[in-house]
Amino acid sequence: MTQDARHAGTMRSIVHPGPRAEPRHQAVPCRVARRRVVLRGGQTLHDAVIAALEENDVTAAYLELANTTLSTLRYVIPGHDASGEHAAWYSATHELTPPARLLRAGLHVGRRDGAPFLHCHGLWEGADGAQAMGHLLPTESRLAEDSEASCLVVEDALLEVAPDAETRFSLFAPRGEGPASASSNALLFTLKPNQDLTEAVEALAERHGLIDARLSGLGSLVGTTFTQGEVIESHATEVLILEGRLEDGKAHIELASVGIDGQHRKGQLVPGGNAVCVTAELLLHQ
Repeated sequence: MTQDARHAGTMRSIVHPGPRAEPRHQAVPCRVARRRVVLRGGQTLHDAVIAALEENDVTAAYLELANTTLSTLRYVIPGHDASGEHAAWYSATHELTPPARLLRAGLHVGRRDGAPFLHCHGLWEGADGAQAMGHLLPTESRLAEDSEASCLVVEDALLEVAPDAETRFSLFAPRGEGPASASSNALLFTLKPNQDLTEAVEALAERHGLIDARLSGLGSLVGTTFTQGEVIESHATEVLILEGRLEDGKAHIELASVGIDGQHRKGQLVPGGNAVCVTAELLLHQ
């Protein structure tokens, strides 16, 4: 890995085991509409989300959750892969002291092997006051009560899990669903490793004629460098965009990030100094 971008003027990078893929992004124009959905308590988060979307005849979506109580909350953080098959992997499963409070989370709903599949990153707090961040396990985490969520319904596109030779992970990639709409108002896209997140978003926005938009999503970075000077040195971090926007073609990204040691930070990203680690799953929308 290269040195800290602030000192060396370069961006950290990571070496994956497979051949470099081209192009370095996948993007599909789509339509997005915002709705509120109710997630019923007593179910796993996975089952509650799928049921809520089926009630609303929704196949693909990005959900934003906040202040949600869970009777069980299990998650993982980035970890080393002892087998050497991957440049990064996952930790053992962590579980918060119940009842846990999900403070903020983002959740993509797509498809894997023909069935609904969820990918969720977030921040949470246990009953003992301990706060943490990571990759939530939706099939192992259970809602304690009914909760509302903000839902960005995605039409004309969805994320579908497919093998990725470069990273040797199975990853979400956008696919068009039916004929493209002439009234698209959003872009669903993923990014390949070792490109700066801010610069890649700006380049794709320019290519698709987007000047002003909101940015939502999650992914992983090679460490994280914030404008306030804080740095997470971990070679792999899981991230959640807390506030993303495109103004006059320039991206401003505030996110939360957690590294292999479990320490998490929040802040504004330094442009040009934050490389994608494995993937970024993003949505530019009005």
